Amino acid sequence: MQATPTLRNRFPQTVEEFRKEFHSETISQHFLFYKRWPRGFECPYCNWVNEEQQPAKTIICSHCGHPTSITTNTIMHGTKKPLSEWLVSIWWLASTDGGHSAKDLQRLLQLSSYQTAWTWLQKLRMAMAVADNKPCRGTVELCDSTISLGGDNRGEEHILAAAEIIMPSGITGRIKMQPFNDLSNDTVTHFLAKHVATGSSLVVPENIAYQGIDRNSYITVTGSESATTFRIEQIIASFELWLHKIHRGGVANKHLQLYLDEFCFRSNSAMLSDSEAVFNLLLSGVLAQKSRSYKNLTSTSATE
Repeated sequence: MQATPTLRNRFPQTVEEFRKEFHSETISQHFLFYKRWPRGFECPYCNWVNEEQQPAKTIICSHCGHPTSITTNTIMHGTKKPLSEWLVSIWWLASTDGGHSAKDLQRLLQLSSYQTAWTWLQKLRMAMAVADNKPCRGTVELCDSTISLGGDNRGEEHILAAAEIIMPSGITGRIKMQPFNDLSNDTVTHFLAKHVATGSSLVVPENIAYQGIDRNSYITVTGSESATTFRIEQIIASFELWLHKIHRGGVANKHLQLYLDEFCFRSNSAMLSDSEAVFNLLLSGVLAQKSRSYKNLTSTSATE
């Protein structure tokens, strides 16, 4: 079986270099094939592994006879756009600091449809959540704060967040965030189950919602309100500034989790060795995440 291909020489530093690397659909197809199935083609229908299968646009399983493709059961499923454009979008999102709007992606790919750019970007944000699936662990601060979405979105949104404290330096490690409507023990418990490893030591505020945490799963320390909330408040405030800078108050509250996922992905992936590692991490989420249609993403008009 052919070895998994890697990018030649050095990882592309500009979009021009990346496009030159993936200048044909054949190259893009081969690259994605071996990234998705490094140990041999695995049929998504019967799980049969064929180490001799060569990359192709359509692959017929030698065991069950079911046709499949590189994009089956990924966020790229059903795409009519070139695979090379998906790859350049992944590189662009992973290799640049800060963030981008759908209008930026529309310009990058020279798309006629804003809706297509918006849908792609939302799917890539979902892939970020899938790829960035390691929970916070060790010593973890837990608290909540509020933000304003700005624009036509009135009122405040409540955000629950967790942040690792890397000892002995005390610097912030991995972060996780999600919106909530009502702060309760159930809200905190569900958040912990999803985002914080059991056995972690939690530093929590005095609020009663944090006092019912399962003591068999976590060690909890109640800190003073000011000491406990400062780190989390700074993280959530940074997210609010990022949201307003990149998206200018155009984010609907029903899509807020996707933007929180992107912010957490960017913060957490900053601890990786280089931009190629970030690219590969995001690509792993793209290849693992099933597709969702534009209609499924939003029941109203596209909004950034």
